[in-house]
Amino acid sequence: MIRFFLRLGLVLALGQSSPAAGQTPDPPPTSGTTPQPTADPQIELNLISLPTTQSVKRHHGYFRLNHRFARDLRLGDFGDLAADLFALDNGAVLGLEYRFGLTDSIHAGVHRSTEAKTLQVFGRWDTIRQGGSFPIGASAFVSTEGLDNLQDARQPALGVVLSRTWGQRLAVYASPTYVDGTHLAALEEDVDNRTLYVGLGARARLRPSVFVVGEYSPRMSGYAPGDPMWGLALEKWTRGHTLALTLTNSFATTPGQIARGGTPDALYLGFNITRKF
Repeated sequence: MIRFFLRLGLVLALGQSSPAAGQTPDPPPTSGTTPQPTADPQIELNLISLPTTQSVKRHHGYFRLNHRFARDLRLGDFGDLAADLFALDNGAVLGLEYRFGLTDSIHAGVHRSTEAKTLQVFGRWDTIRQGGSFPIGASAFVSTEGLDNLQDARQPALGVVLSRTWGQRLAVYASPTYVDGTHLAALEEDVDNRTLYVGLGARARLRPSVFVVGEYSPRMSGYAPGDPMWGLALEKWTRGHTLALTLTNSFATTPGQIARGGTPDALYLGFNITRKF
């Protein structure tokens, strides 16, 4: 009798926990705007300032806001930082950007930075996508920028971006870039007015919608003042939006600014906001 009731209880438990034959179980609920994990950790067209190989869909738009507080967090003691609300009371360097997808693999855009009124016009061709016979993704980009809204010190740039992803967790990037005119006042004949740098970066998933990002841009040859630009960020990804809290040694957001490097021993707090539509 005891064995009978044990068998009956086991049958009822299995019947309640398993879907009926031919019936699909309900999907797990989603909370608010928190997206489900994507198969690709490439969620953005940029890391912090460096490019990735993700594209804009045909006839879709992309907006990016870069904000860097102007106060160096390494200057002063804790009381000084607290008095300035950890740089929030100081001025900021802003960058505004808009891109438009001409095709599913070609997009063009314009970027405006308040640093020296830098205006950049650029285009990118995301020519190879990882998958199948291609172990990496690849893009090529061209850019021109100049101070005072492209009126002074124009700096054309040419580069490629290589990417490799592993599952849903990690994406790494390398972007060799050549910039001409990086020395903004190259009046001396012996001053190299060109820079070749290699942007290196990665994006790693911590949680389904949270990522950590890092980038570093050593100069390989040419004009290379200051320190190489570097940055760290913590990202929150939602449907259509990304918010990143950043720490960098530079206000750079364009190839010419990246080529000129960062401020030695500086640390700037900032954030990036993007929107796809």
